[in-house]
Amino acid sequence: MDNPLEQYQMIAQEILDDYVRYQPSRGNIELQAIAQNNHYLLISFGWQGDRRVHSTIIHLRIVDGKFWVERDETEEGITQDLLDRAVPKDNIVLAFYHPEDRQLTEFAIT
Repeated sequence: MDNPLEQYQMIAQEILDDYVRYQPSRGNIELQAIAQNNHYLLISFGWQGDRRVHSTIIHLRIVDGKFWVERDETEEGITQDLLDRAVPKDNIVLAFYHPEDRQLTEFAIT
């Protein structure tokens, strides 16, 4: 694929599709993948006993040719999913870290 943005969009969608297949083992929880305007989210919602569940598990953005990992509540880590799909570390921003702390990682700062 010649267009890097389209390639990254496809990668993001594949990752969401993989995670949305997971069925939580407890409670009546539904997972929903949402993709719009280069934002990719996986949310969970429902009930676990008497407790309401509604949270963002993954928030991934594509900005200026890089993946920005805004939120990652997965066990393995979405960053590893990106690396497994040959996304270079300098095209991954760990946005959940403070900008000053990002320089301590092996990944892009901005």
